[in-house]
Amino acid sequence: MGGNIKANDHNPEPEVRRRPRRPRAMAAGLVLVLLALAPSAGAQRDPASAQAARATTCDRFAAPNGSDAAAGTLGDPFGTVQQLVNSLGPGQTGCLLAGTYAGAVRIARGGSPSARLVLAAYPGQHADVVGRLEITRGANYVTVRGLSLDGANASQLESPMIDSNHDTFSYDDVTNDHTGVCFGVGSAAWGWATGTLITHSRIHDCGQMTPGDNYQHGLYIGAATDSRIEWNLIYDNAARGIQLYPDAEYTTIDHNIIDGNGEGILVSGTGGEASSHTNIYDNVVSNSRVRHDVESWWPKGNPVGVDNLVHDNCLWRGREGAIGVTGGGLRASNNAKVNPMFVNARAHDYRLRPTSPCLFAVGDVAAAVDGIAATIPVVKHTPFTPATRHGVRSPASR
Repeated sequence: MGGNIKANDHNPEPEVRRRPRRPRAMAAGLVLVLLALAPSAGAQRDPASAQAARATTCDRFAAPNGSDAAAGTLGDPFGTVQQLVNSLGPGQTGCLLAGTYAGAVRIARGGSPSARLVLAAYPGQHADVVGRLEITRGANYVTVRGLSLDGANASQLESPMIDSNHDTFSYDDVTNDHTGVCFGVGSAAWGWATGTLITHSRIHDCGQMTPGDNYQHGLYIGAATDSRIEWNLIYDNAARGIQLYPDAEYTTIDHNIIDGNGEGILVSGTGGEASSHTNIYDNVVSNSRVRHDVESWWPKGNPVGVDNLVHDNCLWRGREGAIGVTGGGLRASNNAKVNPMFVNARAHDYRLRPTSPCLFAVGDVAAAVDGIAATIPVVKHTPFTPATRHGVRSPASR
């Protein structure tokens, strides 16, 4: 049960809506002055201080050696994640004590704007949840925080699957060990998703590594409005790191490192639907193994998406190039084709070296995700200079 959006992917051939942030004017003198006065973006989003500011207070508990017949207290914890989430109401937090929890989890009720329902690791402990996680239609205002989520499941359905509104995933490690799609955001059949936030997380090793397969993504945003994907490490996923298809509206993708995927980001549509109003900026998208770092694609006769922007990103070594816009519906400007200079990408150490041309403009995303001190750039400049700038206007926008 829950939105399987895998079946209607595209051919491998070539409630609240915000206006997207527009590409910034790159007047060199003004930009350099402003940047010199501010810390790097990674330093501004130091998660260690952010986590301390929202210290977890637990209302119910589960432990691998607990019992679902228990009271759910710290001294008498539940034994499964499902029983824990079933016991929670608006404004309550369920905490997982250290260990591994096997079994599917279905969150079927949520919180409210002022009283979120929270599933989190017990402070200072590490909890692994193995099995499919879904948040069903109507279970709004749910936060999943600080967990390791291995969504491998026999049906190879998306996990986590979000079919509800205003849900947040933060400080999580998400994978499925190359067995299927990881995040699914929204389904026309099971529930449109509005206001999803995915932040400060690692999303990696999703999808079966089958040559020519075009369905296995890190994030599959299929039927959603106002999704925000920011400050994440998204790497080594079989097909797309992020796919917007067929109907992702007003999506913002910023301050992510998206490396070593089959393709970095795809904006697309089908069946009369077309992903539109996308804003992609201040990301490092690199080393796409099969296709472009960023691409738009539309089936013949299908509407073409509108107001999709990709700007002010660092792009590097996409197999088919940095940006593919021959299909139209994507406007690119002020992107730099430069080596991001990771500390060690093969070991998934995505910190940027002090001399990285991307560090001062984009920020030390890896440091922000991992809660460590941000690297200070040696050279305080923006990489978006005439020598490195890559921006082509799509045929539809000329």
